[in-house]
Amino acid sequence: MLKTSARRMTLSGIAVLTSGALLATAAPAAMAADRTQERTVAVEAAEQAPPLTAEQRRFIETGMGPEAMAELEKAMSQGSSGSVQPRAFPIAAAAIAAAAWCAKGALGSIPTSVLSDIAAGKASGKKTYVRNAVIGCIGGEIGGVVWKFLPGWVKDKAVNMVIAFIIKYIR
Repeated sequence: MLKTSARRMTLSGIAVLTSGALLATAAPAAMAADRTQERTVAVEAAEQAPPLTAEQRRFIETGMGPEAMAELEKAMSQGSSGSVQPRAFPIAAAAIAAAAWCAKGALGSIPTSVLSDIAAGKASGKKTYVRNAVIGCIGGEIGGVVWKFLPGWVKDKAVNMVIAFIIKYIR
Protein backbone atom coordinates (compact mmCIF):
# COMPACT_ATOMS: atom_id res chain seq x y z
CA MET A 1 0.00 0.00 0.00
CA LEU A 2 2.82 2.39 0.85
CA LYS A 3 4.60 1.59 -2.42
CA THR A 4 1.45 2.36 -4.40
CA SER A 5 1.07 5.80 -2.76
CA ALA A 6 4.73 6.63 -3.35
CA ARG A 7 4.44 5.48 -6.97
CA ARG A 8 1.36 7.70 -7.50
CA MET A 9 3.12 10.72 -6.02
CA THR A 10 6.18 10.10 -8.19
CA LEU A 11 4.06 9.74 -11.33
CA SER A 12 2.16 12.92 -10.43
CA GLY A 13 5.43 14.78 -9.96
CA ILE A 14 6.75 13.56 -13.31
CA ALA A 15 3.49 14.63 -15.00
CA VAL A 16 3.70 18.11 -13.49
CA LEU A 17 7.34 18.55 -14.54
CA THR A 18 6.67 17.25 -18.05
CA SER A 19 3.64 19.47 -18.61
CA GLY A 20 5.53 22.47 -17.22
CA ALA A 21 8.44 21.85 -19.58
CA LEU A 22 6.09 21.43 -22.55
CA LEU A 23 4.26 24.62 -21.66
CA ALA A 24 7.50 26.57 -21.35
CA THR A 25 8.71 25.44 -24.78
CA ALA A 26 5.43 25.40 -26.70
CA ALA A 27 3.71 28.54 -25.35
CA PRO A 28 6.01 31.15 -26.97
CA ALA A 29 5.68 29.46 -30.37
CA ALA A 30 1.90 29.25 -30.00
CA MET A 31 1.66 32.94 -29.06
CA ALA A 32 3.76 33.89 -32.08
CA ALA A 33 1.55 31.75 -34.30
CA ASP A 34 -1.55 33.53 -32.95
CA ARG A 35 -0.06 36.96 -33.78
CA THR A 36 0.88 35.77 -37.26
CA GLN A 37 -2.62 34.41 -37.80
CA GLU A 38 -4.18 37.74 -36.68
CA ARG A 39 -2.01 39.65 -39.19
CA THR A 40 -2.89 37.16 -41.93
CA VAL A 41 -6.62 37.56 -41.25
CA ALA A 42 -6.32 41.36 -41.43
CA VAL A 43 -4.38 41.18 -44.71
CA GLU A 44 -6.89 38.73 -46.21
CA ALA A 45 -9.77 41.01 -45.23
CA ALA A 46 -8.05 43.97 -46.88
CA GLU A 47 -7.39 41.94 -50.01
CA GLN A 48 -11.06 40.85 -50.19
CA ALA A 49 -12.30 44.43 -49.99
CA PRO A 50 -13.16 45.88 -53.37
CA PRO A 51 -11.34 49.06 -54.41
CA LEU A 52 -12.61 52.26 -52.81
CA THR A 53 -14.68 54.35 -55.20
CA ALA A 54 -14.57 58.15 -55.31
CA GLU A 55 -18.11 58.29 -53.91
CA GLN A 56 -17.17 56.01 -51.00
CA ARG A 57 -14.06 58.05 -50.29
CA ARG A 58 -16.10 61.29 -50.19
CA PHE A 59 -18.66 59.59 -47.91
CA ILE A 60 -15.94 58.62 -45.43
CA GLU A 61 -14.10 61.94 -45.58
CA THR A 62 -17.33 63.90 -45.12
CA GLY A 63 -18.52 61.68 -42.27
CA MET A 64 -15.20 61.75 -40.44
CA GLY A 65 -14.59 65.46 -41.00
CA PRO A 66 -11.31 67.12 -41.99
CA GLU A 67 -9.90 67.30 -38.45
CA ALA A 68 -10.46 63.60 -37.71
CA MET A 69 -9.12 62.57 -41.14
CA ALA A 70 -5.99 64.68 -40.61
CA GLU A 71 -5.48 63.21 -37.13
CA LEU A 72 -5.92 59.65 -38.41
CA GLU A 73 -3.59 60.12 -41.38
CA LYS A 74 -0.98 61.79 -39.16
CA ALA A 75 -1.12 58.87 -36.72
CA MET A 76 -0.88 56.36 -39.57
CA SER A 77 2.17 58.07 -41.03
CA GLN A 78 4.09 58.37 -37.75
CA GLY A 79 5.24 55.67 -35.41
CA SER A 80 4.97 55.91 -31.65
CA SER A 81 8.49 57.40 -31.61
CA GLY A 82 7.47 60.17 -34.02
CA SER A 83 9.48 58.81 -36.95
CA VAL A 84 7.75 58.48 -40.31
CA GLN A 85 6.56 54.92 -40.92
CA PRO A 86 5.56 53.24 -44.16
CA ARG A 87 1.86 52.46 -44.20
CA ALA A 88 -0.30 49.97 -46.02
CA PHE A 89 -2.86 52.54 -47.16
CA PRO A 90 -2.15 55.90 -48.76
CA ILE A 91 -5.24 57.44 -47.16
CA ALA A 92 -7.17 56.89 -43.97
CA ALA A 93 -10.42 56.49 -45.89
CA ALA A 94 -9.13 53.26 -47.42
CA ALA A 95 -8.37 51.91 -43.95
CA ILE A 96 -11.91 52.72 -42.79
CA ALA A 97 -13.39 50.97 -45.83
CA ALA A 98 -11.16 47.91 -45.37
CA ALA A 99 -12.12 47.75 -41.68
CA ALA A 100 -15.79 47.79 -42.71
CA TRP A 101 -15.27 44.82 -45.03
CA CYS A 102 -13.41 43.05 -42.23
CA ALA A 103 -16.20 43.70 -39.69
CA LYS A 104 -19.06 42.74 -42.01
CA GLY A 105 -18.77 39.04 -41.09
CA ALA A 106 -18.86 39.65 -37.36
CA LEU A 107 -21.80 42.02 -37.72
CA GLY A 108 -23.75 39.95 -40.24
CA SER A 109 -26.31 38.79 -37.70
CA ILE A 110 -26.88 42.24 -36.19
CA PRO A 111 -29.97 44.00 -37.63
CA THR A 112 -29.32 47.24 -39.53
CA SER A 113 -31.60 49.15 -37.15
CA VAL A 114 -29.38 48.15 -34.20
CA LEU A 115 -26.25 49.22 -36.10
CA SER A 116 -27.89 52.56 -36.93
CA ASP A 117 -28.77 53.12 -33.27
CA ILE A 118 -25.22 52.33 -32.16
CA ALA A 119 -23.71 54.66 -34.76
CA ALA A 120 -26.11 57.38 -33.57
CA GLY A 121 -24.98 56.88 -29.97
CA LYS A 122 -28.18 55.28 -28.75
CA ALA A 123 -28.07 52.54 -26.13
CA SER A 124 -28.19 48.92 -27.24
CA GLY A 125 -27.51 45.60 -25.60
CA LYS A 126 -25.19 44.72 -28.50
CA LYS A 127 -23.20 47.97 -28.37
CA THR A 128 -20.12 46.48 -26.73
CA TYR A 129 -20.04 43.53 -29.13
CA VAL A 130 -20.39 45.74 -32.20
CA ARG A 131 -17.79 48.28 -31.06
CA ASN A 132 -15.29 45.55 -30.14
CA ALA A 133 -15.72 43.87 -33.54
CA VAL A 134 -15.20 47.17 -35.35
CA ILE A 135 -12.25 48.20 -33.17
CA GLY A 136 -10.58 44.84 -33.80
CA CYS A 137 -10.85 45.39 -37.54
CA ILE A 138 -9.71 49.01 -37.43
CA GLY A 139 -6.74 48.05 -35.27
CA GLY A 140 -5.84 45.37 -37.80
CA GLU A 141 -6.01 47.84 -40.68
CA ILE A 142 -4.19 50.85 -39.23
CA GLY A 143 -2.15 49.08 -36.57
CA GLY A 144 -2.84 48.50 -32.90
CA VAL A 145 -0.19 50.99 -31.75
CA VAL A 146 -1.66 53.70 -33.96
CA TRP A 147 -5.12 52.98 -32.54
CA LYS A 148 -3.85 53.30 -28.96
CA PHE A 149 -2.49 56.80 -29.57
CA LEU A 150 -5.51 58.25 -31.35
CA PRO A 151 -7.64 60.71 -29.37
CA GLY A 152 -10.96 59.30 -28.13
CA TRP A 153 -13.07 61.54 -30.36
CA VAL A 154 -11.24 60.25 -33.46
CA LYS A 155 -11.75 56.65 -32.32
CA ASP A 156 -15.49 57.27 -31.86
CA LYS A 157 -15.78 58.85 -35.32
CA ALA A 158 -13.83 55.99 -36.90
CA VAL A 159 -16.03 53.32 -35.28
CA ASN A 160 -19.20 55.15 -36.28
CA MET A 161 -17.89 55.65 -39.83
CA VAL A 162 -17.14 51.94 -40.21
CA ILE A 163 -20.70 51.14 -39.09
CA ALA A 164 -22.14 53.75 -41.46
CA PHE A 165 -20.04 52.38 -44.34
CA ILE A 166 -21.31 48.86 -43.66
CA ILE A 167 -24.92 50.06 -43.66
CA LYS A 168 -24.60 52.18 -46.81
CA TYR A 169 -22.27 50.14 -49.03
CA ILE A 170 -22.04 46.55 -47.80
CA ARG A 171 -25.59 45.64 -46.73
